Amino acid sequence: MAAAAASPVRAQTILDLADAARGEAPIPRALRVAAAAGEDTAGLREAPLGHLHAAALGFHTALAGPRLEAVVTCPACASAVEFALDADSLRGLSGTAASGDLTVPTQAGAWRVRWRVPTAGDLAEVAGRTDAAATLLARCCDVTGPGGEDATLAPVEVVEHIEAALAAADPLAEVTVGLDCPECGALFDADVDPIAFVWHEVESRARRVLREVDVLARAYGWTEADVLALPEQRRAAYLEIVREGA
Repeated sequence: MAAAAASPVRAQTILDLADAARGEAPIPRALRVAAAAGEDTAGLREAPLGHLHAAALGFHTALAGPRLEAVVTCPACASAVEFALDADSLRGLSGTAASGDLTVPTQAGAWRVRWRVPTAGDLAEVAGRTDAAATLLARCCDVTGPGGEDATLAPVEVVEHIEAALAAADPLAEVTVGLDCPECGALFDADVDPIAFVWHEVESRARRVLREVDVLARAYGWTEADVLALPEQRRAAYLEIVREGA
C-alpha cells in the first residue's frame, strides 16, 4: 500500500486541537476543527449543518486525505462490514437552499409550513434534550393546520413531509449509506457522522505525534517544542534513522 501523503496540518495544531476539543459535544468540537482550518466559525454556526460538516471534511482531507474508512456491524448476523467514502465527494452534497414553503394535504385539510434548514447553532442548542426533535421543529418551522392548529398537533404525514424537505435542502446534514453484508447478504443502512470521522483522525494523528516526540526526545534529548518545530518529512527521516540504529 502506498504511503499516505504528508499532512500540511502542523503537528502543534493537531495536538492543540486534540487537547482543546477532547470532551466537547459534537457541534462545538466541529466548530473548533473548522477554526483550526481557518474557517469563519461564526458564519458556520448560523449556516445549515451541512456546511459545518463540509468544513470538517475539508480538514480531514488536509490532514489525512479524502478517504474515509469505517466498520459497522450487520444488524442481521453481527458480522463486521467495512466500507469507504470519499470526503471530497461528500462535500459536494452541501445544499444551497436555506428556507422554503410547503403545503401538505391531509384528510382534514391542508397544512401549511414555512421552514428553514436547521443550523449548527440550532443543533447545539437542542443537543441532549429529551424533546430535541420537537424543539428543533418549533425553532425552524412555522406550521399551521387547516383549523389553525400549531406544530404540536401536526399529524405524522406532515412531519414526514417536513423532514423530507429539510433533508433535500441540506443533504450533508444527515448522510446514510446503503450497505450489503458480505456474510449474510442483508441490506441495511448505516449512518455516517462526518464529525466523528474527523475527530477519530485528529485523535489518531495526535497519538502518533506524541509517540514521535517520545522517540525523538529519548534519542536526541530534544524538547517537545524542538520536535514539533520539525517539518513532518524531517521528523519521519529522523525516526527512520532511530529505527535503523535500534
